Amino acid sequence: MGITLYTSNALSSISEPDGYSPGFDTTSLRRAEIFTYTGIGQNLMPGETFPTVVGTPSIIDGTPYVLFSNNASEANINLGIQDGSNQTWFVLFDPNSDNASRLVMSSYGGTSASALPGAGIMINGSGALQLGVGYHNTSNDTYSVALLTLAGFDFSKPALLCVTLTANGGTITNLTSGASASVSLSAGQVRAPNTLRVGKGAVALFGSSTAKNRIAAYLVFDRVLSSSEMALVRSYILRCIQAKFPALIF
Repeated sequence: MGITLYTSNALSSISEPDGYSPGFDTTSLRRAEIFTYTGIGQNLMPGETFPTVVGTPSIIDGTPYVLFSNNASEANINLGIQDGSNQTWFVLFDPNSDNASRLVMSSYGGTSASALPGAGIMINGSGALQLGVGYHNTSNDTYSVALLTLAGFDFSKPALLCVTLTANGGTITNLTSGASASVSLSAGQVRAPNTLRVGKGAVALFGSSTAKNRIAAYLVFDRVLSSSEMALVRSYILRCIQAKFPALIF
């Protein structure tokens, strides 16, 4: 029957096995957790496998957030799936006024054939929130990352971030503020996927070894959602979170 969470029916799950609809189409939803309901390392989508908890991420008392570590294998979630060429991610992220360099939700492993660049949300060394889309340059057999900055990101407030990935690039949208930015790959640049993680990336360390991430929820779809679908997902997550934390706005 799936994982129990806040809905209009206490026994329902996100895939509506008992007739409840979360208000959005769950087709190709691969991974989904709202930690204040699921705990850590579960999956709200029945029929899909669970992710792997690495280290000891922990729920922060009195909040909906789980504390993840940017360093090595201290605390993250390995989703067991790769970033895709038709994919949508959602992550409810509280920067907590901290712009230390780190990976937030990412599959970045490096820039080589043995450590693929993947894709992901990051905070760079200058304290800017960015989306990185990794690629293989087939003309010279090198690997690199196309980066774009989400301008005006407010590190003092929680934000629901949405990433869409295609074969040709990616877009990051702050569904809280409405800000958005996109990057397109050039001819001869081919996406180079890697295994996706929540709370860090596929590389042992990128950025600060002491940096932490506060994340309340994430979802990964293996399809590109429309803007209207994104709004429905945002409404659903907001409803779930505010049922327990009514003062939290994002």
